[in-house]
Amino acid sequence: MEYRILGETGLKVSAISFGNYLNSDKPDWQERTNQLVKKAHELGINFFDTAEVYGWGEGEKQLGIALKQLNIPREDLVISTKLFWAVPDLKVNRTGLSRKHIIEGLNNSLVKLQLDYVDLVFCHRFDDETPLEEVCRTFDSIIKSGKAHYWGTSEWSAANIFEAYMVCERFNLIKPVMEQPQYNILVRERFEKEYGRLFDKYRMGSTVWSPLAGGLLTGKYNNGIPDSECRAKTFSDDPMIQEYIQEYLGEANKAKFISIFQRFGEIAKKIGCTQAQLAMAWVLKNKDVSSAITSASSISQLEDTVKSLNFVSLITDEIEKEVNEIFGTQPKPEPCMRTWGMKPPRR
Repeated sequence: MEYRILGETGLKVSAISFGNYLNSDKPDWQERTNQLVKKAHELGINFFDTAEVYGWGEGEKQLGIALKQLNIPREDLVISTKLFWAVPDLKVNRTGLSRKHIIEGLNNSLVKLQLDYVDLVFCHRFDDETPLEEVCRTFDSIIKSGKAHYWGTSEWSAANIFEAYMVCERFNLIKPVMEQPQYNILVRERFEKEYGRLFDKYRMGSTVWSPLAGGLLTGKYNNGIPDSECRAKTFSDDPMIQEYIQEYLGEANKAKFISIFQRFGEIAKKIGCTQAQLAMAWVLKNKDVSSAITSASSISQLEDTVKSLNFVSLITDEIEKEVNEIFGTQPKPEPCMRTWGMKPPRR
């Protein structure tokens, strides 16, 4: 397994990490969670990600049990959770980033995870109803208390993150050091364009989610939505995943994206890997990606994804060009006012 430095922290995380969004939501999925976490560790993964909203606490609980069963030193693991939504009915003081919810939410997460601390804690979204100074001061106190080692953001705009840095600098507070955004071949604009100065100026780390675009890039949908899709009992039956799938494979866009996915499959065949491996390798090729969070519903699926590390070096400029031509998602280059030319792409 390849390991990368998370921003300027000095912390080394596996290039591919394991997250349990959706796959640990139900109580009877504990044994599968145990098996997947054990296999992930055997494959060299040291970074495990969850959130208080995953299964409304079930995700943290199952990950905690699975980690205990590994029976390895805590120092060998990097564990993260995310705070914003604690309960499905969105009760007023158990939602958002107030000092009250951050402190109580993290305490609850630690109980579920059976841990004394997490390595990383993320603000799962930006809270425009809570003063940013309150958010920054609270995470500063949490880090100093030893209940987390680093704090960061997830799906914050670059403007929000820059503002957080300014608040921290003004009051001499511990700054956020990582962002967790969506990043894949279909969703590129924010990561490759908006966050550019953050990576350059503050050397933020990134733990990107959905590198396989909810399964769309794996080859599973190369002929449209499978007939058995509606009967799936793992990820595909989740309403959010179904909405995502319909966005690309509903009647309006079906023909277009089936053609795109099939052409993408031809590139995978050319370099000798699966489509899932190509999609993950393409994400890992980006120098600004610290770790790409993957999930799985089976051991074989996880093993297949981890093998994508073998194909990162095969993502040549020619392959990049082919991918850009097929998907048409590469962000438009920005002009450089000093040269009257264009800035180079970040990848």
